[in-house]
Amino acid sequence: MRIDYQKLVNYIYHHYIGIILLAAVCSVFSGFFAVKLAKNIKTDFADLLPNDYESVRELNRIKARVGGIGPLMVVITGDDMDKAIDFMLVLADSLEKSPLISSLSRLDNKRELIEANRLLYMDLDDLQEIHARLDDHVELQKLKQSPLYFALDDEEEEGLNFSDIEDKYRKRNGETTGIEQKYGQYVLTKEGNGVILRLYPAGVITDVKFSQALLENLDQTIESIDPKRFHPSLEYVYKGSFKNSANQVKIIMQDLKSTATYSILGVLLLITVYFRQVLGSLFITLPLLMSLAWTFGVTYLAIGSLNMITVGLFAILFGLGIDFGIHIFARYREARRRGTGIEEALTETVVHTGSALTTTAVTTSVAFYSLLLTDFKGFSEFGFIVGTGILFSLVAMVVVCPAFIVLAERFRLISLQRKEIPRHLLRKGRYPMPWITLFLGAIATAYSCFHTFDLEFEYDFSKLKPAPEVSVNKASLPASLKEGRSPAIVLTESYEEAMAVVKRVKEIKAAKGDSSTILNVKSVYSVLPKKQDEKLATIGEIRALLDREERRFSDDERAEVDSLRPYLNVKKLTLYDLPADLTNEFKSKDGEILNFVAINSSVQLKDGLNAIRFAEEIRRIETPSGNLYLASSSHVIIAEMLKVMLDDSTLAVILTLSVVTLVLLIDLRSFVDTFLVLTPLLAALAWVTGFMYVFDIKLNLYNMVAFPTIIGMGIDNGVHIFHRYRETGKGSLRLVLRTTGMALLATSLTTMVGFSGLVPAIHPALTSIGVLSLVGLGSCFIASVTLLPALLQIRERYATA
Repeated sequence: MRIDYQKLVNYIYHHYIGIILLAAVCSVFSGFFAVKLAKNIKTDFADLLPNDYESVRELNRIKARVGGIGPLMVVITGDDMDKAIDFMLVLADSLEKSPLISSLSRLDNKRELIEANRLLYMDLDDLQEIHARLDDHVELQKLKQSPLYFALDDEEEEGLNFSDIEDKYRKRNGETTGIEQKYGQYVLTKEGNGVILRLYPAGVITDVKFSQALLENLDQTIESIDPKRFHPSLEYVYKGSFKNSANQVKIIMQDLKSTATYSILGVLLLITVYFRQVLGSLFITLPLLMSLAWTFGVTYLAIGSLNMITVGLFAILFGLGIDFGIHIFARYREARRRGTGIEEALTETVVHTGSALTTTAVTTSVAFYSLLLTDFKGFSEFGFIVGTGILFSLVAMVVVCPAFIVLAERFRLISLQRKEIPRHLLRKGRYPMPWITLFLGAIATAYSCFHTFDLEFEYDFSKLKPAPEVSVNKASLPASLKEGRSPAIVLTESYEEAMAVVKRVKEIKAAKGDSSTILNVKSVYSVLPKKQDEKLATIGEIRALLDREERRFSDDERAEVDSLRPYLNVKKLTLYDLPADLTNEFKSKDGEILNFVAINSSVQLKDGLNAIRFAEEIRRIETPSGNLYLASSSHVIIAEMLKVMLDDSTLAVILTLSVVTLVLLIDLRSFVDTFLVLTPLLAALAWVTGFMYVFDIKLNLYNMVAFPTIIGMGIDNGVHIFHRYRETGKGSLRLVLRTTGMALLATSLTTMVGFSGLVPAIHPALTSIGVLSLVGLGSCFIASVTLLPALLQIRERYATA
């Protein structure tokens, strides 16, 4: 880890213009890709797992064949239902030819289909009962015509009556309200105050550009039609996963702008106040912004996108990278104030501070790169971006920042030279009360460790998503649409396969009883009547009986019989006899009717524990024939992602700690020194868990990444304190804290300002990362300027005794 910093400084001093120009050109080139990266944010949880995972492969197969799972729904309400329907129909006609929509459903034709084929949709037993009653009635009438027939006095003759069977199906299909009877052919809201248009997009939810284009096209179409033209009271709102995904991206983009602005302005203000140099802060910030352009340009080329965890890294890396610049500029200012020349001051700065910076940067970056060994992309991609960003920040601050300093000195834009050497730069001293410091730190650490296992994990994903937009549209979806918004999908290739899967899932549900998480299972064939051949045979027998024995019925009975006749002339229904409204949800992007099976959950899948239970119950379905079918959906992915993340979080902490320890050993070449530098970091980690316990902060999918982050960044403080102490010698801890300690305060505050930009974010994911990281960074700073000096002072005292 030995670099010839003197030659480096000499080169920078004589070629500063060329270095600045080269850095600027690289920044412009990288910035082009960084802008493209910012526009490619993936909000799907499937993007947090490797593509070779079984559930991810299956979900990708489903997306390729089916497209978007679940419709985008336009809910239209108003005081005049007829006008609302008129607007919906005009909107549907306008969207029907859109390339962004594969199909749409205006009507709810299921009731009409069942009514027209009511005998086919009856249970076979009930249909046979009708036949039996008709046959018995005919036989009775034949007996009555016999001269030997006589009725018993107490025998009450019953007429032909099917009211009990009619009542059974009336109850099964539910009572209809007045508005449902009038507008029953449409899909109505739960409250009956509006109508719903179902759109089936041609793209997938993970395609952010497609989702945005779809909603923009829909907005423009509705605006051109103008619903107020139909009736002033008409309102509309979008519902469904496509709307939710686009809303998340919109909120994230808003958060990115606000957090970046807050971080940059906050850091600039802190640096300006600390150095009392406006231009000085610019010469630190410009190289950092260049390094960020390099980082995100490389990220675009290597990964191609940001996910829900890496999306806030601009603010984080800005706060992180500025640390190097503060250390460089603070040491340079200190040297110049002692009357040192420009090149000599740069040499002193880069040789001494550069060595410590290289150690901390390499330690931190390698610690983050170790996260590449985890499967959870929230960790691995985070590790790659932060590790790369830290190395680029090091290069920018050790090479480009000094070039800007030389430029500023040559043009006299800054003036740091003073005649008198400040006394505090010469005065040394011991660290006071080291034993008391260690005692208090030990109490806080012990309390925190004791309550570590009391921490809870947040499984409710609704608390980790932005609050839904407030809508004036006071309408909700009917239960039939809610249950089918996020089903688990099983791809099959034929009717036989689909029916075998449906049967097996029903068996699984029955075996589990009340503990099952399965609500229902259906395929496109579920809309078709069951046992059609047997029913058609029975219907044919009924039709033949009525044609043959029509004279056996009285006038009153003939009215009952005639009510059956319209339903006797039926044929076997196939998928292509079904109205398009009933098959749209089972169509491919190309309009082909597919054989897949949809499994709906009976539990709230926003609860991660329920998602895990549901996934375990239906993920792998083996039919009696020995065929294995895989079910997948966003919630199956969530279940697997949770298990992977919880496993990888432990691995991530172990990896980062191991790498940090190894690099420290290589640099310090002493087990004792390594232990001393690690102690404040380990104590700070414990304090974070204690803080979480006291303030009831739960671990979640997003803030788990804060722990390897705290390890990777928190070690810097201890390394700088130790390097400066080793440079200044025994009895210098007060000097170390007044110089390096103050620089660490500035760097910690700037890093915390970078993270604090995440706290006011609208998206709870960014907020949770920001809060926990702030606590961790603050704890690391306090531990490094208290516990480490106390340990060094005690060792120094015993070494001289």
